Amino acid sequence: MKYQSKEDAERAILERMSRLDAQQISEVLDYIDFLADKKQQLTPVAELLKEAAGPRVNLHDVRASLATIKGQLSDVVREERDECG
Repeated sequence: MKYQSKEDAERAILERMSRLDAQQISEVLDYIDFLADKKQQLTPVAELLKEAAGPRVNLHDVRASLATIKGQLSDVVREERDECG
């Protein structure tokens, strides 16, 4: 059965779970965890692409590699100010 929204689906789950005993609810929770873990796993193709891509690069690294002024800008400004007297 398809639900119009996530909230509708969650409500339906809660209604049905109210009919279960503690052991059955535990089994449902285990299955939910299984589905969540399965969703987070990468497919073999995605895993291959991840390995081929190498290490992740963050925005700070990109900015540092593109910057014409190396180091901290405040240090450069301070040095130039000291040179000017």
